[in-house]
Amino acid sequence: MTPKYAAAALSALIAYFAYHAFAGEQGLGRWTDLQQELSEKQAELDAITAANDVLRRDIARLTPGRVDPDLVEIMAREDLNLVYADEIIIINDSSGAAF
Repeated sequence: MTPKYAAAALSALIAYFAYHAFAGEQGLGRWTDLQQELSEKQAELDAITAANDVLRRDIARLTPGRVDPDLVEIMAREDLNLVYADEIIIINDSSGAAF
């Protein structure tokens, strides 16, 4: 093999590996995409962990023998739409309909 063909073959080999290093399936472009995806998943995990902590605190406050009456009242008002008999209810029409 002449040096001219060896240089061309070596250049082609370097070009092949350089292309796959930057644009290949596991190249630098994919690496930056994975870093972005990782940060999004980390933010999602943090939000889920925070919500889980809130639920754990609520469970601790509802443990038999240590029930927090304020939490029970809040839950009854929000989840069951319960009100006291002497309260006035104002309905806010947020649909934007004109009367």
